[in-house]
Amino acid sequence: MTVKECYEHAVSFLPEKPEENTEMQKFAVVWCNILLAETMRNENVCRKAKGQEELKKVPLVKNEEDEIPYDEEMVRAAFPYGMARFVFRENDDISGSHEFYQLYVNALLESTPVIESEVEDVYG
Repeated sequence: MTVKECYEHAVSFLPEKPEENTEMQKFAVVWCNILLAETMRNENVCRKAKGQEELKKVPLVKNEEDEIPYDEEMVRAAFPYGMARFVFRENDDISGSHEFYQLYVNALLESTPVIESEVEDVYG
C-alpha cells in the first residue's frame, strides 16, 4: 500500500466526499512517518515471527508514491484508521479522532502475531 492509498482509505471514513479534503493530503507523508514510528515494535514482532531481521531504526517515506515498508497485513488493517484519526483531528472532530484511534489500536493488536517462547522458571 502506498502512502497515497492509505490516505485515500482514511478519508473514505469521512462523511464528506474525498475531494473536499484534498488540502489535508499534503500531511499524508508526515502522518505516515508518525505511524511508522508508532508501529515499529509491531513490525519487528511480525519480522521475528517470519524469521526476518528486525529493524534497528524507523524507516521513513518521502513522498505519496512510496510503498509503506511494513507488513502488508498490518498496514492494510491498521494504518488507514491511524491516519483517519489525524484527519478527524484536523476537522476538529475530537470524538471521531478518539474513535479511529481505538480502531487503529485494535487493528494493530489483531494483526500483530503472537510469538511463543519458553518461560524461564526463576523460582524453581
